[in-house]
Formats: sequence, structure tokens, C-alpha cells
Amino acid sequence: MYRVYLFVIGICICCPLIGAKEPLHLLADPTPTVTLDMKRVPLQDILLEIEKQTGLFFSYESSMLKEFRHVSLTARDESLSYCLKRLFEPLPLVYRITGRYVILKRKPRQYTISGFVRDSASYESLIAATVVERSSGKGSVSNNYGFYSITLSPGKVVLSSSYVGYEPCSVTFELTRDTMIDLSLSPAGVLGEVVIKGISPRSDVLNSRVGVSDVPASRVKSLPALLGETDVVKTLQRLPGVTGGTEGMSGLFVRGGDGDDNLFLLDGNPVYHTDHVLGFFSAFNPDAVKNATFYKGSFPAEYGGRLSSVIDVRTNEGNRKEYHGNISIGLLAARANLEGPIIKDRSSFNVSVRRTWMELITWPLMTAVNKKADTEVKGGYHFYDMNAKVDYSFTDRSRAYLSFYMGSDSYRNGEDSKDIHGEDRDFRWRWGNLIGSAGWNYLINRKLFATFTGGYTRYRSHIIQKQNAFVSSPDKNGQVYFQEGHYRSAMEDVNLRASFDYRPNVDHRIRMGSDYLFHLFRPEQSNMSSWYKDSVVSQMNNTIFSHSLIHGHEVSLYAEDEMLLTDRLRVNAGLRFTLFHVQGETYQSFQPRFSTRYLLGRNLSAKVSYTKMNQYIHLLSNSYISQPTDIWVPVTGNIRPMHAHQVTSGLFWHYKELDFSVEGYYKRMNNLVEYKDNGPVLPSFTGWEDRVGVGKGRSYGLELMVQKKTGRFNGWIGYTLSWSDRWFPDGTVNKGRRFPSKYDNRHKVDIVASYKLSKKVELTAAWMYKSGNHLTIQDVQYRPLPELTERDYREELWWGYGQNASSRNNYQLPAYHRLDLGVNFCRYKKNGRMGIWNLSLCNAYFKANPFSVRPVYYQTEKGREVVLEQTLLFLFVPSVSYTYKF
Repeated sequence: MYRVYLFVIGICICCPLIGAKEPLHLLADPTPTVTLDMKRVPLQDILLEIEKQTGLFFSYESSMLKEFRHVSLTARDESLSYCLKRLFEPLPLVYRITGRYVILKRKPRQYTISGFVRDSASYESLIAATVVERSSGKGSVSNNYGFYSITLSPGKVVLSSSYVGYEPCSVTFELTRDTMIDLSLSPAGVLGEVVIKGISPRSDVLNSRVGVSDVPASRVKSLPALLGETDVVKTLQRLPGVTGGTEGMSGLFVRGGDGDDNLFLLDGNPVYHTDHVLGFFSAFNPDAVKNATFYKGSFPAEYGGRLSSVIDVRTNEGNRKEYHGNISIGLLAARANLEGPIIKDRSSFNVSVRRTWMELITWPLMTAVNKKADTEVKGGYHFYDMNAKVDYSFTDRSRAYLSFYMGSDSYRNGEDSKDIHGEDRDFRWRWGNLIGSAGWNYLINRKLFATFTGGYTRYRSHIIQKQNAFVSSPDKNGQVYFQEGHYRSAMEDVNLRASFDYRPNVDHRIRMGSDYLFHLFRPEQSNMSSWYKDSVVSQMNNTIFSHSLIHGHEVSLYAEDEMLLTDRLRVNAGLRFTLFHVQGETYQSFQPRFSTRYLLGRNLSAKVSYTKMNQYIHLLSNSYISQPTDIWVPVTGNIRPMHAHQVTSGLFWHYKELDFSVEGYYKRMNNLVEYKDNGPVLPSFTGWEDRVGVGKGRSYGLELMVQKKTGRFNGWIGYTLSWSDRWFPDGTVNKGRRFPSKYDNRHKVDIVASYKLSKKVELTAAWMYKSGNHLTIQDVQYRPLPELTERDYREELWWGYGQNASSRNNYQLPAYHRLDLGVNFCRYKKNGRMGIWNLSLCNAYFKANPFSVRPVYYQTEKGREVVLEQTLLFLFVPSVSYTYKF
């Protein structure tokens, strides 16, 4: 029934499109009709025939028609206006009807203005900046490398550009030829305006896409910080249709999808593990992030490989004019950033590093606690990451860059016995990403922009367990016994891509390209070694399991065409074709993409989109949090690729300083993978195909949002009403019955606000409410055979009881809500230096939000009773950080 309601809403949104009429040319008498069939004849002959049938006269210079000797027109009782439009539309001629005369003139020659939109201070390119010619109202948006192109008629041109957090700029000149102009925008200030979208106030109304958000770095840093760290993924969690999963984590679950349904890109390279500290921080350093574009509805044809969303993160290129940097110190981590020119105005670099010092706090505490114990405790946790980028312009048309990322987490837990006959243990766990890429942009001509990139991505996890103990022997001498185990998992990618951006005119844009991905999977490898110290017996090695490398090849071709068909109707149509080959199996898919926008008024539009997405890799995980032991595996002959169909419709309205949007969506997913009933606790690659079921999923909902993007007070309010469930018809999961997905949160409300109290003080607040997540708990118990004796009860021997779950995701956590507050104090110093204090309080009113629930069993006089025990992650978290900029 809810789907019927959403469908009716979608029809209501789209119904204004029905019966809409296109403006006609001004006619003195629109009633004449024309019937003719003339092919490849001189244009003058066609005009003479039309004159005979209509009584009108064509006025033109005789020399103007000499070049049009092979023109065709077929019509049968068609209106004169229709025939004239068909006749002259493909020709470089325009017509105007005055009385009984049709006056013909040549179309004025048009010229192309192109260039790059840049930061005036650093000379960095600006992504998604708006460029508009004021008198005609025609405009363009800069691409991922800051390039824009507009084709206009000759004459006086007033070109203006705007971008989030920058002062608008205008350039006035006479357009007499093709012209290249780079537009430079000046930053508005440290605590400048904060908005979500980086384009013009009416951009949501005018563009054809639905479900797209641009999140610049200024937006990320303006929210209250958790443990002193801001995060781009946690910013996305505040948008409608997106949930963060478990308390405090940086996971992303979009429109009923799973955690592995999201494609994270860092400068065009996939990132397979996006978390630090088991999800408290993401792998994206806020100092390195320049802009993030988030797609959840209409996906461009250039993206593929995931079902639910695409997060395209672009990093800073560096200042080409001056050296700048900053140092930031928080409760658990410190960051540093340095940027500057290598060759002034031509080449630049940017380096950002971040590291925690958690082990510097935890290790001394553990040592103090165990000071009098028989063992010395060793352990701790830390992570670090580093981003580096070098940018070089060979000419105004040619530019290249190198990008590098390395991130690593390390955990250690061990004990050293103070007794020579004691036992020593050491457990170490390391995991991380390594990403490198190179790209070259070339402006082939003023309308065609080409990009060629190549990259390498690696993720790996390594666990080391060591143990040694004194083993006594009958002769009282004894030996020291050593044991060492290793567990490894890894994944590597090599990618190549070529893309082209062609803009024939201001109302037409074509994008096309191809990409190739080489996947290398090493799901699991484990071995164990053991030996005696100073023993003549050779070392014993035992390989528990070692899976051979799995190679996958993924080739994609795509094309996309966006055009303004009428003054009101804009259409974007694209197609992506993909081949995926692995272990002798080859899968192919055609993935159509379509979106359209119709203007209902100057500031009101309706949009509809349809997308199909395919996914060829799965993440094996049975946990509610992101763990380094989660394993990526490819499709097989038995497990086919996942695919999803999504239909979205929406209304977008801009009123004064406010933007309103209403979006309804319906998504159907196929070939989803889930562990069968009574599946493993930990993911494992061994025989994984036999332990999973293949089923279907669906999600649908309604998203509302109102936002204020400018002024001293800005922010947004978002509401989501959604449903999401799963169904495994083969009965392997939940006995074939439908069940809610883990993150089937019926209601979700987000309120985000920022108020610039003064030039030096900014206040921020964010409140969230959502229905609880779903868990599977063992709520059914049964007595063993034979019955327990009275002694068993007396000695609390209860393990003979069996437990089982009545259904999948059978328990829903209580509703989750919390309020985060923050304040930024900015102190300006000499020579452009400044210091910024950030104070934040997470969960300001101490709401006890459970992290997880587990059943606890008690024996009472009435028998065995079960109590659900909730685990809390934190009640409130105050944090403070200081940033020094120079």
C-alpha cells in the first residue's frame, strides 16, 4: 500500500509535464497548412512551393541561398509553423514572419568562451563553480578539473562566476572570436558562508539530476567535531536517505542498501576500506579533501560497480603562488598540512599527514594498572595516513598531476611474564590502504576536454600471533616452546581510464569514455609455525589454508548526452556497458541512465530519473561494524552479479533564500548475498558460496529537505520516511519469509544549523533522530535431552540449553537521537596567520543510545529467564582542538 502512495505522489509530481506546450514562432496567420514531398532539391524551389500554397512571400538576399542545393522536406497537411521549423532548424538560417512576409537571415556566427575557474589566492581549480552570461542567462558548470565552456553570439558579454565560500567575480568584454579566459575567485573569509551545494542558488531547480549533493571542504569543517575530528562521511550521514549505521561509526547506508553498495573514489581510485578506529574516523583527512560529490539517485554513466551510491572525493592540488600550512591538535589525533608552489604559477604540491597518539595514553595506563602483576602488559592502538599531490601545467591547455595516499592502522596486545617459567603472548594486527594515481588533462579545442588517468589501489590486512612458554620435562631441564601464526588478506586494483567532455554549445554536453580495472583478490592465507629453542628437531611449518590468487578483469564503455530540448525541458540520457571476466566466467550488462527536468516556473521544477547499476564484488561480513577481517570476493559461476533498478521523482523549489525539495524513490535489488541461517560468526572465504543465500531486496521512501545556503544563519532540515526489506525465495534465509534489513529505519530527522555570531565566532549544532536498527537475537530457547538434574541447576550448569532466533533481524533497537554542539573561535594574527579553537560536545543531553543488545540468561525460582542487556558506547563526548594556520 505504501508503494501505491509513493507511486501516486510520483505521478502527481510528473503530471504537469502532460500537455505542456512549446512556445511557437510569432505568426500573422497560423492556419495555413502545407503538403509537399521534395527531396534533395534547391532550397529556393521549396520556398516557391510554400509561397504557392500559403500566399506568403519569402524575403532574402538572392546570393544567400546558392549554397543550399540539396534540401529535403516532406509534409502532409502540416501547419506552416511546423514546416518552417523543420526546414530551417538544421540550416544556418533564421526566419521572422511579419504580416505576409517571411524574412530570412543568416544565423549570427557564435564563438566559444572557455577556460578554468580558479582560486585567486592559491590558483587551484574550483569544482562545480557556476559561470553565467548575464544578458542571455546562459551558463555552464566547471567539471572536476575546473574547466568550463560557453558558446555565445558576438557582442558585449558580461561573464560572472560564483562558488561556495568565494566572492563572485564578473568580466565584461566584446566577444569577436573564440576566447580563453580563466576566472579567478577570491575567498570570502575563514568563517564565510556555509552551504551544501557549490553552485548557483537555483542550481537544484535548473539541473537535470536528482539525488546529487556537492560537499566542499568548508562544509565538512563547519559541523561539530567528534573527538576533535571532522569527517566528510559523517557529513553525508546528515543528509536525507542516508544513515550511519551503528553509534559513532562512519559507515554509510544509502536508501536501503548495504555497506558494500557504496563506491568511494579518491582522485578517481576506488577505496576498499574507508575507516580508522573500527569506524570512528574515515580514511579521508579533512585537510586533504577539496570537494566530495555524492550521488544517490541519478548516476552519471561514467560511474558503475556499486548499487546504492557514489562518493567522488577530490583532493587539494596546492597553492601555486605562496606557501601555506596548518597544524591541528585534537584529543586523540594531530594533523599537519603544507602546500605551496614548486614553480610559481605553474606547479604546486600539497601534503597532509595525520596520526593518533592513543597508544601514548593507553600504554602507560595499562603499565600502571599491572605494575604489581606477574606479567607486563604491552599494547596499544594507533593509525596514520598521508595524502600528497603534485600538480603541473605544461601549457594553458595541458596539465598533469600525481596523487598518493597511504593509511595504516596498528593494534597490539600482549603480555610478557616476569617469571622465567612463565608464558609470553603477543598479538599484532595491521591493515591499511595504499593508493597512487596519475592523470593528464588536455584541452583539445575550446569545446573538447580530454582526461587520461591511471591508478593503483591496494588493501591488505595482516595478523601476527606469537607465543612462547617454558615446557618442563622429566629430567627437570625443560625447553622453551615457540609458536607463531600469520593470517593475511589482500586486494589490489590497477585501473586505466580515458574520458572526454564535449560541449557543442551552451545547451548541449556530451560525455563519453572507457575504463579498465584489473582486480587481484587474495581472500585468505593462514599458516602456523612451531619449534623448540636450541632443539635439534627442525622447525615445523603448517599451512592451515592458502587460497590462490583470483584475477578479475572489468572493462566498461559509456556515453552520456545532456541537452536543453526546449526552454523548459532538459534531458540527460546515458548508457554504460560492462564486461566482467573471472575464473572462466564472463558477465556483461547494459546499464541505461536517464533523467529529465521540466520547469514549472522560474524557480520550480519537476524531475524524473531511472538508473540501473551492477555490482561484481561482495564484502563478506557478519558484523554491525567495519572490521579489517571483512573480505572482498568476486562473483562466481554460482553467485551472479548484483543489480538494482531505481526510479526517482522529485519537486525542487527555490524561494528567496530557501531551497525546498521533495524526492520519492523506489529501488529493487537482485542477487543480494547474505549468510544462511545459523551462519558463521566471523567471515571466511573457505566454501563461502555454500554458506550464503542469494535473494532480493527492495526499498522505497520519501525524502524532504529545506535548506538555507547563505547569510549569517544557514543549515538544513531533512526528513526521511522509508522502508527496506529482504527476501530469499529459496528458503536459505529466514525460511523464505520477508524480513526487514538491518538499517530499515522508518523515520529519520536531521536538523543542522550554523550561525556566524561575528567575524571571529561561529556556533554550530546538529540534531538527529531515527528509528532503531534491527538485530538478530536468539530469542527462542529449548531444553536439552536428557533433562538437567537438580545438581546442574544448583551449580548453574546451564549450557545444556539451546538457543535459536525465531526470525532474521527480529529485534529493533530503541529510537536513536542525539544533539551535538560546537563553537569555533578564530583569532587573527600578523602576516595572515591565525589560530582557531574548536569546542564540541557530542550527545549534549546524555541520551543513552545502545550500541548493541545481547541476551543474558538467569536462573530463578520460576525457571530460566532471559534479559536483554544493552551495551552503550558513550553517554557524551566533549572535545577540543586547536588549529594554527600560517
